[in-house]
Amino acid sequence: MVKNNNYSVFPPQEEFERVVKRISKTDKRTNIGLHPNASSEEKAKYKFCKTIACYMLENNISEQELTKRLEISHSKVEKVIFCHIDELDLKELVNYVAKLSLPWEIKVSSKYAEGKSPAKAY
Repeated sequence: MVKNNNYSVFPPQEEFERVVKRISKTDKRTNIGLHPNASSEEKAKYKFCKTIACYMLENNISEQELTKRLEISHSKVEKVIFCHIDELDLKELVNYVAKLSLPWEIKVSSKYAEGKSPAKAY
């Protein structure tokens, strides 16, 4: 907290609590971040959502236009662009990216995927 002549730059506690309470009531128009202990599936779903959201912004596409292109409801589009991955299935996100003709790939980083054989145990 920065103070200047005993004056706080933050709003009074009551105002702060009012704003926090108001923000926490909605689950639609709030971006959801990826928690630190996210599973591989959650990370993949998050990346798909971010890819679609970036595509929408870079191409200046409205939510209504994205709804038409993906042939889904507006509430589903909101779940995608605001990364509500707990309410989305990986398979449906793959289908959305395919409908938008966006390039994507799955990469498995493993010594086995690179053609190295496992060590033999004797």
